[in-house]
Amino acid sequence: MGLALTALALAHPPAAWSKTFEDNFGRRFQLTPLGSALAESIGSTLPVISASPGIVYRFNIEMGVPQRETEIGGQLFLERPETVGEHRWNLSLNYQRVKLETLNGDDIGQLRDLIPIRMGRTKFTFTIPRFGIDLDTHEFTGSATFGVTDDLDLNITIPVLYSDFGLVEKFQLSGNPKPIGFAVRSNALGVGDVFLRGKYRFLDADWTRLALGALLRVPSGNEQNFQGTGAVELAPMLYASSRPIHVSRLIYLEPYLNAGFNVNADDIDRSEPRWGVGLDCGITERLTAAVAVLGRHPLRSVGRPGLLDVRRLDRATGRTFLAPLLGIRDRRPDFYDVSIGGRVNFWRDTLVGFVNAIVPLNADGFRAEVIPLAGVEASF
Repeated sequence: MGLALTALALAHPPAAWSKTFEDNFGRRFQLTPLGSALAESIGSTLPVISASPGIVYRFNIEMGVPQRETEIGGQLFLERPETVGEHRWNLSLNYQRVKLETLNGDDIGQLRDLIPIRMGRTKFTFTIPRFGIDLDTHEFTGSATFGVTDDLDLNITIPVLYSDFGLVEKFQLSGNPKPIGFAVRSNALGVGDVFLRGKYRFLDADWTRLALGALLRVPSGNEQNFQGTGAVELAPMLYASSRPIHVSRLIYLEPYLNAGFNVNADDIDRSEPRWGVGLDCGITERLTAAVAVLGRHPLRSVGRPGLLDVRRLDRATGRTFLAPLLGIRDRRPDFYDVSIGGRVNFWRDTLVGFVNAIVPLNADGFRAEVIPLAGVEASF
């Protein structure tokens, strides 16, 4: 991880270490609220891999030793009710790239606002022929899960983020035929929000498995560099799956359900229900493919109501009115994504590799066209 991050830093020397990404919006032309809204929302768009390992163990009472379960878990963003096994460790390292490209379906590199905006209390106005945002985040995540008992797991997950940010602004002042342009590039390297997770399996029946989970998000990431949420978050969760359903000697299916409520301790209005449903398809004992649909539903829109409203001028009547900056709609978003991936057993039930891709199913909020992920994990 250290070598990869060093290479990234050397390949893209910092352009403005003294500023945060939010600072680049500055105070010119009433753009400060937009920077604050971005800082609040973008940290939540960075997905975090589940704490569940691909290979788990269960104590065999008859034999008196831990025994590996036959099936390999394929889900990367849904938790399994199964635990890693008493006194066993699972360590993983993964990389994913999150390049944000749209905001409510609009290209964030080509935003514009052509309705005249009043400059304070003066009679002057301006328009924004172009407002382009470029944010590319490389996320390296290390995760460790320890089985306290056969039914209780504890996990810590630490992401390290390298973010490259660009901003291009063009403003057209009233009475001035020549637009004013600004451009800036910044990058930042830092630890993101740290996740502490626990899971307790309370039901292991013939037909289903159930576990309760808790997730604590520690705001160690820099919110102003769009690398964290800036708030403590706590999420009680429920994890469910059925027993594997064998459709042939080599192929089995296993459905999953996750549901919970992510509570923002600093601002309850920023909390959000979360859920996911998925299906594993195991092919032999070495490979499992997985698909899942993920959903989250913030309780309110980005920023406080009216945060992005600016005073406009109706040239036909001379009257002023309020309308959101850059046409950003002030409404509560819903996020729906599909996750496609799987795991493969590389070596002796110890080394497992995994790949995944998240693709949005709707256009609300900040979105990447695809978020690829790849990594390895070891159980011992």
